[in-house]
Order: sequence, then C-alpha cells, then structure tokens
Amino acid sequence: MLFEVVTTASMLGVWGASHYYRTNTSNDSDKILKIAENCGLYKKDEKLRLFRRNRSKDGSYTEYVYKIPLGLELEDFTDKYGKFKDGLNNRSVHRIDLREFKRLKLDRTLLKQMQRILNNRVQLNKELEMEYDGMLKIRVYNEGLQEKYDLTQEIMRKCKPWHVALGRTLNGQVDHDFESGPHLLIGGATDMGKSNILNVIINTLLHNHADEVKFTLIDLKGGLEFGVYENIKQVQNFAADVFDAKTALENVQAEMSKTFDMLRRTGKKNVKQAGIKERHFVIIDESAELASEGEVDREIKKLKIECENLIKDIARRGRASGIRLLYCTQYPTAETVSSQVKRNLITRICLPVDTSTASGVVLDEGGAEKLPLIQGRSIYKRNRTKVMQSYFIDEDLISQTVTPHINFRARSEKSSASQRGKKEESARSYTTVIEEA
Repeated sequence: MLFEVVTTASMLGVWGASHYYRTNTSNDSDKILKIAENCGLYKKDEKLRLFRRNRSKDGSYTEYVYKIPLGLELEDFTDKYGKFKDGLNNRSVHRIDLREFKRLKLDRTLLKQMQRILNNRVQLNKELEMEYDGMLKIRVYNEGLQEKYDLTQEIMRKCKPWHVALGRTLNGQVDHDFESGPHLLIGGATDMGKSNILNVIINTLLHNHADEVKFTLIDLKGGLEFGVYENIKQVQNFAADVFDAKTALENVQAEMSKTFDMLRRTGKKNVKQAGIKERHFVIIDESAELASEGEVDREIKKLKIECENLIKDIARRGRASGIRLLYCTQYPTAETVSSQVKRNLITRICLPVDTSTASGVVLDEGGAEKLPLIQGRSIYKRNRTKVMQSYFIDEDLISQTVTPHINFRARSEKSSASQRGKKEESARSYTTVIEEA
C-alpha cells in the first residue's frame, strides 16, 4: 500500500511541476503585456507585442522577447520595474516537494500528511531583468537571489590571476579583474556588508597570491575592521588614524614614484610590460574620515587636505605602477568622494543607501536606494549594472587564510612594547614630584 501511495504522489508531483511550468509561463507573458498596458507603455494603437519565448536549459528562467512600440525606450520599462515585479508575484502557487514523501509517518495521520504536502502553497518570489538590443528582453527568474552565499576555499582557488569572486547575480558569479579594473569605489549604509566585501577581497588575494600581494590598510574606524591583518607579512603599512594615514599614503606615493622612474628608464608603459608580478592594494575603510570639508581644526584640516592630494595621485598614477586603490565609505556624498578620485575609480559597488542622491554619488545613477535591506545585497557596476548578493566569508575561513602569514615575532615585539608603555605609565602615576619653590 505504501508503494502505491508514494508512486501516486510522485506522479502527482511530476504532473504538478509540468502544470506549474505551463500555466506559470503563459500567465507571466500575459501579465507582462497587461502590466505594460496598465502602465501606459503603448503609443496610440501600438502595444507591446511578444516576439518569442525562450526557456533556459536549467529551467531557472524564461526569457520573453518583445517588440516595443515606436517612441518608447528601455528606460520607460525599467522605470516601472517595481510594478512588473509586484505584478508577477501577486499570488501564491502550489509547490509539491517530493522530499517530503520520504518523511511520511506510517500512522493514522498518513492521509492528512499527504494532503498537507499536496496542498502546500508558497508565495511567488520571482525576479526579472530587462535589457534592450533592438528588442526588449525580459528575463523572469523562478526564484530571486538568496540572502546568503558562502565563500569557500574552492571558490577562491578557481579565481583567475588577480580575479576575485565578489558574489552572485541571477545569472551566475561576479568576478572582478583587478588588472582591467584596478581601482574600486565601494559605498553603502552602515552594517550593510561593506566590511565583508573587503574581507572577501583581502582573503582571496592572500589565498591566491601570498608571495605577490602587498597591502596598505587604512582603517579609520580605530583599526578594528582590519586588526586581524595588521601583523601579516604582506601588510606594508597599517593606519588607524589620520596621522598614520598620511604616513602610509606618503610611503605608497614614494613607492609609486620609484616604480615610475624604473619604467621610464626601461621604456615600459606599466608593470605588466616590465614583468613585475607584485601588486600593492591600498584599502581605505571609511574614507569620509579623511574628508577636509567641514573640518574645523586648522591643523587637522591641513593634514586631511594632504591626504586627499595623496589619494588623488595614487588614483591617477596607480594603475601603471601596480597599485590598486579600494576607496570605501559609509557616507557617500560629494564631499567624501571627490570628483577627481571618482573619475579614476571606474568600477563601483553600492550597497543599500537611504537616498537616490547617495546612490548617484557612487554609481552615477539611482537604484541602490531601492535595494532590499539585506546585508551584502548590492549593485556592481563595471560596463553595466548588476544586482548581486556578495559572498559571505566567515571567521573560520579568515583565520585559516590569515594565520599562516602572521609575523608572530612582530606581534610579540609590538605586544611587549605595549606592555612596557603601560608599566611606564603606571610607574609615572605613582611617582611623587616635588618642586622647589
């Protein structure tokens, strides 16, 4: 009897899946046409017209290709993105999970268990992408992005030279090549996953290029975010305040100028032509702390202006000399991201922000203010924009990657110096000083 029950249920599941696909794709096409009409996306008697329908090989999405009325453009449709998405997700559907049949209990509740499985309904969670190449293409994905994708050693290992796997889109993985896109601007609201993206980048580079990568880490949140990397041998400069930041940036500029002198002498245009394999990554977390605009202390303002000028020089000349700049901020404004730096940071990542203005500072366009408030959900912009969920790297993987490179002697010396400082301070606090009248 059980065999008959399971066999019948399996047949129902296959029938349900095929029925779901037939009715769902048909309904999606009809819905898209109806939504376009209700949104006024037509010209006189000319309406959106379906040209063809293609289903992906893995069944994850269906692509609808439309001929759009003359006088309309892609932006007319992307502006209505939210209406299309909500319209495609305005109902729940039966969803039969065959794995549930393996968990059936052979007791008097068997019938109720089966009814629960067969009557299971889920809210639709479809995502869509739009593009135009003479025809409007709308891809409707059966499922949206997950809220978490874990980074693994295997993912890091498969990255090509100087590539970093940043995350996943609906189409697959986002790989960023630091050779073709040397500098990166990252912005987003507090606690939205910016530090995690930096950890993904640092650990991938460390995992794949331990002998060729160098870091200058400027952590202007007190050194807490980058503290785990402070004592690894690849870190050339580490700064936790504006004073140390200026010194670190001056060191990078000196190295850059030395490399330029070598390139001129040898007649090479860049380090790649010169056969130099090393790459130096300058990562500034919370660059807003270096902004001189609004600083009231005259000396600190002067110091910040010097830092800004150093950053502009690194952004301008860094590519040829093998220096890569990652410029990050929680407060993307015109004051914290200068136009001179921004012009050289072509690749952008923007996590959720509160206004279209903030999105525009990072991406030169709105969109990030509409992202769901999910850590790691972001817009990656290179040649075009992509919504991605960045990979999540856990503390264990960071520890596995970093520990082999820690300079324990340097850490011990630094700890000893810190302890000596504390003892001296303590001794001074108990010393009585008697002044002569």
